[in-house]
Amino acid sequence: MRSVYFALLSLTLLSGCSPTTPLFIAQLGGQDVVEYKTMKTNRMSAAVEEESDLLTYSAQAIRNNKSAGAEELYLTGYRDKNFSGQIRAISLYQIGLVYMSRYNDDRDDKKALNYLYQVTNEFPATLAAQRAQARIQIINQRSQEPIQKTARELLVHWQPSSELNLEKPSLDRDLTMLSRRAVLKDRVGEASQLYLLALGDSGVPEDIKAKALYQLALMNMASDNPQADRDAAIGYLRQLLSQYPDSDLYDQAARHLDNALNNPAP
Repeated sequence: MRSVYFALLSLTLLSGCSPTTPLFIAQLGGQDVVEYKTMKTNRMSAAVEEESDLLTYSAQAIRNNKSAGAEELYLTGYRDKNFSGQIRAISLYQIGLVYMSRYNDDRDDKKALNYLYQVTNEFPATLAAQRAQARIQIINQRSQEPIQKTARELLVHWQPSSELNLEKPSLDRDLTMLSRRAVLKDRVGEASQLYLLALGDSGVPEDIKAKALYQLALMNMASDNPQADRDAAIGYLRQLLSQYPDSDLYDQAARHLDNALNNPAP
């Protein structure tokens, strides 16, 4: 299933990820519709702000109350032995992140712990296992809190961080949710590790590898990236153009490369 690859690596572009409007929306008044859409937007923004490793697909699942669907799709990837252990571990890890999110109406810390421990037990040498350990500690610490607020209660008082405007105009529209947060929070190195895993996995299709290279380039040339690396961005774009000439991203990559070469940073 090709959609599994997209979900696992979350390389869908932000411009193409709008949810289908539920039927009951048609029965709401204008102000109710605005409030409903605002709540959904805030839910995803809050979840991403709190957890840096959420892939776009996972954040969308939290926003749209589709945790079970995301779980099943990620499990399909986990069971696919054509993927490396690194990618299969990320599948389980993402399920854990979805269910542990405080802004998820389907939050289930027990289920999240089960998946996170599965990552550390089955794939102890992976990047996901390293990060799963830290999330296990977070859940255990949260369990000691005397008051456990629901997602909706938390959202009532949630305010977006001034440091994390995911819709900042200066960000390239093709950056994924993961890439945007990485740029704004100076965590491009961590995000790059995930994209590089896709490049090094023989089970990942070529079109996804091209998307990974594109994201690596966009992050490194982003003006909001404190560690921007023009030379690295040029290298990734050239690799995309030479190795994947039939990619749907070829024209975009070529334009970015031309701009980088002809408008060097001061």
